[in-house]
Amino acid sequence: MATAYTPMLEQYREVKSRHSQEILFFRLGDFYEMFFEDAELASRELEITLTSREGGQGKRIPMCGIPYHAAENYLSRLVQKGYKVAICEQVEDPKQVKGLVRREVVRIVTPGTFLGEVSLSEKSNHYLALVREGENGRVYLAAADLSTGECFWSVMDGEGEKPLLWDALYRLQPKEIIVSGHLSYWTELDDFSQDRLNCRPEQRAFAPEAASFVKQHFAPEEQPDDKEAGQTVEHLLCYLHETVKTNLAHINRLAEQTQQQYLLLDASTLRNLEITRNLRDGGRKATLLQVLDFTRTAMGGRLLKHWLEQPLRYPKDITKRHEAVEELTGAPLLRQGLIEALEGIYDFERIVTRVELGTANARDLVSLSQSLAQLPALRDVLNQAQSPLLRELYATWESHAELAQEIGTAFVESPPVSVREGGMIRSGYDSELDELREVARDSKCWVEEFERSEKEKTGIRSLKIGYNKVFGYYLEVTHANTSAVPAYFQRKQTLANAERYITPELKEFETKILGAQERIVQLEYHLFCRLRDRVKEELCGLQATARRVAVLDVLHSFADAAVRHQYVRPRLEENGSIQIQDGRHPVVERLLKGELFVPNDTQLFPGVEDVMVITGPNMAGKSTYMRQVALLVLMAQTGSFLPVRSAVISPVDRIFTRVGASDDLATGQSTFMMEMNEVAAIVRHATKNSLVILDEIGRGTSTFDGMSIARAVVEYIKKQIGCKTLFATHYHELTELENAWSGIRNYSVAVREKGNNVVFLRRIVPGGADKSYGIHVAQLAGLPSKVIQRAKEVLADLETCAVREATAPIVKKEEPPLTLFGSALSEELLALDVMSLTPIEALNTLFRLQNQAKEEMGR
Repeated sequence: MATAYTPMLEQYREVKSRHSQEILFFRLGDFYEMFFEDAELASRELEITLTSREGGQGKRIPMCGIPYHAAENYLSRLVQKGYKVAICEQVEDPKQVKGLVRREVVRIVTPGTFLGEVSLSEKSNHYLALVREGENGRVYLAAADLSTGECFWSVMDGEGEKPLLWDALYRLQPKEIIVSGHLSYWTELDDFSQDRLNCRPEQRAFAPEAASFVKQHFAPEEQPDDKEAGQTVEHLLCYLHETVKTNLAHINRLAEQTQQQYLLLDASTLRNLEITRNLRDGGRKATLLQVLDFTRTAMGGRLLKHWLEQPLRYPKDITKRHEAVEELTGAPLLRQGLIEALEGIYDFERIVTRVELGTANARDLVSLSQSLAQLPALRDVLNQAQSPLLRELYATWESHAELAQEIGTAFVESPPVSVREGGMIRSGYDSELDELREVARDSKCWVEEFERSEKEKTGIRSLKIGYNKVFGYYLEVTHANTSAVPAYFQRKQTLANAERYITPELKEFETKILGAQERIVQLEYHLFCRLRDRVKEELCGLQATARRVAVLDVLHSFADAAVRHQYVRPRLEENGSIQIQDGRHPVVERLLKGELFVPNDTQLFPGVEDVMVITGPNMAGKSTYMRQVALLVLMAQTGSFLPVRSAVISPVDRIFTRVGASDDLATGQSTFMMEMNEVAAIVRHATKNSLVILDEIGRGTSTFDGMSIARAVVEYIKKQIGCKTLFATHYHELTELENAWSGIRNYSVAVREKGNNVVFLRRIVPGGADKSYGIHVAQLAGLPSKVIQRAKEVLADLETCAVREATAPIVKKEEPPLTLFGSALSEELLALDVMSLTPIEALNTLFRLQNQAKEEMGR
C-alpha cells in the first residue's frame, strides 16, 4: 500500500513528478523548502542544515529550506555547478484561501537563463547556445543573451564545420549548450565543452511542429530563408519559453552571422593572442581588451569585447570607424562632453530586460530615468560631429524625454529594494496617495491625543498605547492600576506585570489606519506597475538607443586609447600588403616597467615578400614580434588606431596562430599531436588573404622529423596558399628557403655579444641567425655555473666532431648518399601534385619518403 502523505506534500510530489530533472524550490510562506532527495542534494551542495518533518502516518522525511529573499545567492551557487532549479510559487493569497494554497512552477532557472546580479558579468554577455545538425548534414548554431535580448544564428558549412563550431562556441563562451536531437560528433563536443567552456552540453528532443515563436518574435525580413536555420532558432526560443515562462518580447531582433562578414579568429588564435582572456587565469588582465577598454558604460564594454572578437572584413566599414575615431581624437572638447554624459548612464539595456521579465524594481526605473536624462546632452555633442558614422548616430538618436520625465517625477530619489512595502512614490505625484499618507501622518497625533484623553478619564497616569502585528493597537495598564480600569476596556492579553486592553474607539481607529497603510502599499505598487508598463511601450526604441550608446562609447574608447597611448590611424589598402613602421606590441608596452619597448618594422607584399623566416635565440622577442603583427592587423580591422609610426594594412580574412604547445591530457593527445592538428587546420582553411603566424613548429619530435615537417609546411603555404606568413624557427637550416623560393626572406633578432654575455636588442633585422645562444639563455635563467660550464665543454666537443666530419675526405660509392633534401626522393616529393592531397596525406607522404631515405642511408 502506497504511503499517504500530508496534502501539502502530495501537492509537492505532484509538482516534482513534472520536474524530475530539476531541484524544486517549493514556496512555503517566507521560505523555499526542499524535500526528499532534493533536500539531501541541496543541503550537501549549499552546505545548509538538513532537517526533517512529519510527512504523514508518523513518517519523517528529509527537509531543508532557504529564506525566499536570499534565494539569488543560493540559485547562483547551484547553476554554477550545472544544476537546474524549478521555482514553485504560491499563486494565491493565503489570506484569501481556506485550505491548501495553489502553487505553480513560474520559471526554471538554468545556467543560461539565470539573470541574478551575482552571475552576470557587467561587461560580458551571458549566452545560451543551441546546436543542431540539419538533415542536409550542415551544423547550425543559434544563440541568445536573455539579459540583453540579442539573438543570432549561423551555419557551419563545408569540410571544417566541426572546428568552425568549436571556434564559435569558444568565442561566445556560452553558459549553457543545448543540442537539439542527434549530433554526429556529440562526444567531441562534450569533451571540448568541458575542456574549454567549463560546461557540459545537454541533448534534447523538440516536437517537430511548424514555426510559431520565430514568427511571434521577429519581423518577416529577419526570419531565416533557410528552413533548417529557422527550425534551429525555433528550438532555441522554445527552450527559452519553457524555462523562463514569460513573454520575452525583448528578444525581437534576429541576425545572421556569416563567415564573410568578419575577420575569422579560431579558438587557438583567440587564446594565443590573449585578445579578451589571458592564458594565465582566463581573466582580462594583460589582454588587448584591457588596453583598449576606456568605455564608460557596461553596454559599451560588452560591445568592445564583441568588436575585438569579431573584427570587420571590408575596408568600407572599417574606414567609417576610423573616421569617427579620428574626429574624436582631434576634438578634446567633444570627447570631454561624451565622457560627462556617458558616465551618468547605467546599464539600461539590461534594465529594460528586467522590466519585460517582471523582475525590475523601483531602483531600476530610477536608474533608467537618470540614464535617459543624459541622452539630450549626448545628442548635443553628436550635433557637432562631421564624420559619417557619428552623423548616422545623430540622425537616428532618440531622447525618450517624456518617459524620463514621467519616471523622474514619480519615484523618490532612493526607493527601497522591495516594491511591495511602499515608500517608492514621490509626494505630489498622485492625489489619492497623498490623501492616504495624510491620514497615516495624522494617526500619530490622534494616538497621542487619545492616550492623553484616556489618562484623564481613568486617572491612570502610567497608561500607554502600544502596537504589534499580532494584536494591533492596545492600551497597556500595570497590574497595580487594574482596579481603576473602566468597564469599556476589553481585556486582550495578560503579561507578567501588565494587562493589555482595547476599546471600541481604538479598534475603529486601527481599522481605519491599517486600511490606509495597506491601501498605500497597494496603490504604490499599482502606480509602479503602470510606470513599468509605460516602459514596455517603448521597449524596442530603448533597446535601439542602448545599442547606439554602446557604439558611441566604443568609438570614444578607441579615441581615448589613441590619445593616451599615442596611437596612429592606419591607412587601408586592398593590394594585400602589410607595411608597418616602428610597430609596438600594444599589451607588452603597457606592462613594461622602467624600460621602453623596442619598435620594429614589418614589410609583407604578396608574391614579393610574403613569408618571413625569423631565427634567433629564445627570449629574444621572436614570439612577441609575431603576435605584435597579428594584433596590429586585428586592431586596425576593429576600427582602432595603432601603436606605430605609420601603417598600411590590407584587411585579411583570417588570422591563424600556431604558438606554443601543451599536452591535451583530457583527450590523450600529446604536444606533437596537438601541434600537428593545429597546423593541419591552418593549411586546410587558410586562403591567400589570410595572415598566418607559425612559432617553432616541428619541435615536438626528433630534429630531422621536425625540420622536415617545418620545411614542408612552409613550402606548401608558399606554393599552394600564398598567404602572408611569419615563421619563427630554431632550425637554422631552414634559412636555405630564401634561396630556394622567391618571396621568402630571412630575418633574425639582433644580438650583441660582450665576452661571455649577450644582450638581446629586440630588433628584427634582415638575415638569418648563425647561433642559438642556448647556453647564454640557460645562464640568464639561473642554471648552476657547473651545469653551464659542462654544457660549454659538451658543445665544444660536438662542434669539433662536426668540423672533422665536414673536412673528412669524400669516399665515392656506386650510388650517391641520400640526404633528406637534394636527393632523388626529394625530387619525387617536389614532383607530387600536392593540390590533389589533403594536408594530412601530404604529411604522411613526407614521413614515408623520409623513412625510405633513412633506410637507404642505413644500408
